[in-house]
Amino acid sequence: MNSRILRNRKVRLGKNKAESQVALPASIDELISFIKAQFGESNDIVYRDLILGVSTIRAVVVYIGTLAKTDIINTQIMESVFRMDHVDNPAAEEDLMDFYALRLLPVGNISKIGSEQELIEVLLGGDTIFFMDGYSTAIAISTEGSKQRAILEPEVEHEVRGPRESFVENIYTNMAMIRRIINNQNLRFLSFKLGDMTNTEVTVTYLYGHADPEIVAEIKKRLDRIQLDGMLESLYVEEWIEDHPNSVFAQIDHTERPDRVAAMLLEGRVAIMVNGSPWVLIVPTLFVQFFTSSGDYYTHYYFATFIRWIRFVAFVFAMIVPAFYIALITMHQEMIPTPLALRIAGDRSGVPFPAIVEALIMELAFEILREAGIRLPKVAGQAVSIVGALVIGEAAVQAGIVSPVMVIVVAVTGISSFAIPQFSLGMTTRILRFPLMILASIAGIPGITIALLVILTYMASLKSFGVPYLSPVAPFVRKDVHDTFFRAPWKKLSKGKHLFGRENKVEQGSEFETEE
Repeated sequence: MNSRILRNRKVRLGKNKAESQVALPASIDELISFIKAQFGESNDIVYRDLILGVSTIRAVVVYIGTLAKTDIINTQIMESVFRMDHVDNPAAEEDLMDFYALRLLPVGNISKIGSEQELIEVLLGGDTIFFMDGYSTAIAISTEGSKQRAILEPEVEHEVRGPRESFVENIYTNMAMIRRIINNQNLRFLSFKLGDMTNTEVTVTYLYGHADPEIVAEIKKRLDRIQLDGMLESLYVEEWIEDHPNSVFAQIDHTERPDRVAAMLLEGRVAIMVNGSPWVLIVPTLFVQFFTSSGDYYTHYYFATFIRWIRFVAFVFAMIVPAFYIALITMHQEMIPTPLALRIAGDRSGVPFPAIVEALIMELAFEILREAGIRLPKVAGQAVSIVGALVIGEAAVQAGIVSPVMVIVVAVTGISSFAIPQFSLGMTTRILRFPLMILASIAGIPGITIALLVILTYMASLKSFGVPYLSPVAPFVRKDVHDTFFRAPWKKLSKGKHLFGRENKVEQGSEFETEE
């Protein structure tokens, strides 16, 4: 029986090509010595020596106990090995390794390996190695089953209505969640190994016939350029593959919700999952995408449109309200109504600092409180953030360091930044807020206007995997505008976005292959 019946496994080799071509030794003692030389005397490496009664051949089962699922090894692999004592000798023309794998082993996912590098990689992947003395090949049996975090509700992207599950750190669990939502044969998963030391699995997910093949090929090309010792989180990939890595604007969206990833795949986008991270990257990414959430499509369209406009207003408030207030107080007092101007002047009469210093003090204090609330335990974090803001704000007003109006401005700005659905866009507003404040104190409203025009022009020049960042507004794409500033009814929503290659659907049978 031919060994090619066994499933072939494609393994991404490391940088050392010569090492990857070294064949396995034909002796068990040499094999065990090689494994011990590679892994040292790690106590989680299990070696189980066996004697096969069918022909008194020595064999060994090797696995990493902290990564492999031991119940499969004990109930299926070991029992199948011992069954070789009770069967007749296989035919002379039949390979004994194939006889065991094809007739006795009751495990579905197996493969043959013949090099030392493959042996290391399958062991680190949680698989079990079965090796027989006198053979230069081994059988890799899928037993990956390390413990993982349970599927819980999203901790960041909360929604009133919709699915209540979020991604976990195990990439295969995340793939299964997407597969359950998109129950279609056109869903594709392309796997990569990144990180010279960690060998982290990274999976590119897309819908064949929806995603643009050129975008998929470009993603693969950029992933191949990544050179890191370790890949611990999806942000590592994000900074390597985005078009403008030095830009303050995020060009790659990320989410912890499987339903959001599925929706993006149906629009023709591509998702990138990293083993060990519950955050999945989505490309290409548009600026208007940061104002949308999964809940927009689980509520009536006019409510969703209203909430989306609230988010746009919150984004504007979070970025320019402090700068606008400083400009009015410093250079444009005539624009303030007289009663309000007199009240503000009275409140600021005892403040020893100019408006810009006053604003910087309060903004920095608010940022410190926000960061402290994140780092502290959940029980104490919220209390510290709320109580700290109230106590510090009231104490600062009573001490005459800041005016009550400035406390209101900073509070409105902070609350507005929390109304933005995507955290990365909120970080952008927090960064841009400070230079706008300084510019407002120097040039007033004209300075703010020029700065906003420069920012808008810069955003128009950005692209995410070849797609203009401000699409479908600039350039204008009529078919996709109905899901930007407002959310049209589902009857009018198109089946897929035209920006990402849906109209470039290729014929079945000539699928764009990205594997080498």
